[in-house]
Amino acid sequence: MSVIVQNCRTCGGQWFPARLLCPRCGGADLAPRSVERGVVEQLTHLGDVVIASVACDPEPLLVARLHGTVAVGDVVELTDRPDTSDRPDTSGRPVAFVPPSGRPREKQS
Repeated sequence: MSVIVQNCRTCGGQWFPARLLCPRCGGADLAPRSVERGVVEQLTHLGDVVIASVACDPEPLLVARLHGTVAVGDVVELTDRPDTSDRPDTSGRPVAFVPPSGRPREKQS
């Protein structure tokens, strides 16, 4: 399981969702990078739904819907698939669902 973030090859910044240019350095040399886990920084409870900010190492900070019992400081597995019921539970970690971002649109000619 993982989430795809955007990595700037010029400055090393990582972003989600995808952008046309790096917001840090303005570079256009961007590539996808897979992020598998992160650390829960904040939690919000909306009825039965738990939303969290999840910090990846070293960045970005993602907003995710959590599945499982989670506390601030816990490490969670990241996925871009909303249904986690059929995943093999080999890590014992809770799962954080991050909806996939759309790819930046190409310029129309």
